[in-house]
Amino acid sequence: MERHLQTRAKKKKGILINFVFLLASFIMIFGFIIVILIRGQKEKSVIENRPLAKFPKFSFNDFFQGKYQEDLEKSLSDQMPCGQSIKTAMTSWKSETIGNLQTKLVANIETNEPVEQLNEPNEDKPKEVRKIRYIPISGGSVYHYGDSPYMVFKCKSLENSKTKIDEMAESYQKHFEDIDSYFYFVNISKSIDFNKVDETENEFLTYIKQAFSDFQCDGLKIDSYEQYMDYFYETDHHWNYKGSYQGYKDIINLMLPEENVLEPIETKTFDTYYYGSNARTTAVYTNKEKFTVYDFKIPKHTTYVNGSVSGYGNRDMYYNNGYSTEKGYNHYGAFYGGDFAEVSFDFKQPEKENLLVIAPSYSNAINKLVASHFNKTYYIDLRHYQNTYGKAFNPEEFCRKNKIGKFLFLISIDHLTNGNFELAN
Repeated sequence: MERHLQTRAKKKKGILINFVFLLASFIMIFGFIIVILIRGQKEKSVIENRPLAKFPKFSFNDFFQGKYQEDLEKSLSDQMPCGQSIKTAMTSWKSETIGNLQTKLVANIETNEPVEQLNEPNEDKPKEVRKIRYIPISGGSVYHYGDSPYMVFKCKSLENSKTKIDEMAESYQKHFEDIDSYFYFVNISKSIDFNKVDETENEFLTYIKQAFSDFQCDGLKIDSYEQYMDYFYETDHHWNYKGSYQGYKDIINLMLPEENVLEPIETKTFDTYYYGSNARTTAVYTNKEKFTVYDFKIPKHTTYVNGSVSGYGNRDMYYNNGYSTEKGYNHYGAFYGGDFAEVSFDFKQPEKENLLVIAPSYSNAINKLVASHFNKTYYIDLRHYQNTYGKAFNPEEFCRKNKIGKFLFLISIDHLTNGNFELAN
């Protein structure tokens, strides 16, 4: 009898604990929702440099398929009060802990000194071969190249990328077979082995030219690690003002070789440090690089974002000292303009062709520059198109509707192979 009473007591205690836990969870979730509704839903994560998930609209179809629950979970995670601060603290703790472990490990490993070797004397051009270690930062995918302060990635394998490049080439050439088409390769650290880079053409671009044989192709020339440092930010994966301007010149020379490019009228350095995406994801803020841009006199035009008249970028705000000095602030996106499904420019030059560009955020820095050479220019970011318009991007229909005369595919090896820029069949 006593044992029976003890069992009943344990069951009641278990039920009470479960009830208290469920009640506490409900109050916590409900409290978060109330705070979020009062505060408003945030649009973008500065730390992770990505759009944040918002509360989904309820539908019975999504609910029974489980999609509503998944989207709700993502939105609660992204919109949680103090969520970004918690993630920053966790990343920082992880960075410090792993960094200390790596320091101890590296101290016990014999380091390789940079070694320069030359090809055989009968070759026309000397080839630089180095033996410099890639030192991981925070145990993740971001590295220092030797003792350089720049944050870079390791080079991808061309062999492992060929299948995806071939698939993308087949798809894009099929959809744009009736359009004058061009390919510009943004040569980033993921497509450069700094221990082997030389003055010969990048092996990825060589293969891309073969695969995209119906397109006219070119790419950003990086012939040394020093050249990379001149063209890219210390702590961000994007090209800087020098690299993006070189890309703009390459593109116009490729598409319109008879045209003169716009020249910078000023080099402007703002009194704020730029800690880019690599610094934000690793929580390592040791590099101090001032944010610098070229300024241009761009002809009058009308800008549209997702079909509505809008400004793009915040050049005037920066020149009026209205920029943020917050550590980790995304100055690249704030100054040049953010990522949207569709950004278009009308320079009202009917004697010139209309241009379609499919590109990720690398184009943001040169959108207006390239567009100034055309009548109307449309930039499509396939990462956001379907979510914004509720349908897949249809190249043939878009080109026909907007009387497109030229097409430019501007892409890095990362976006070329990760599936984000696949076209619907």
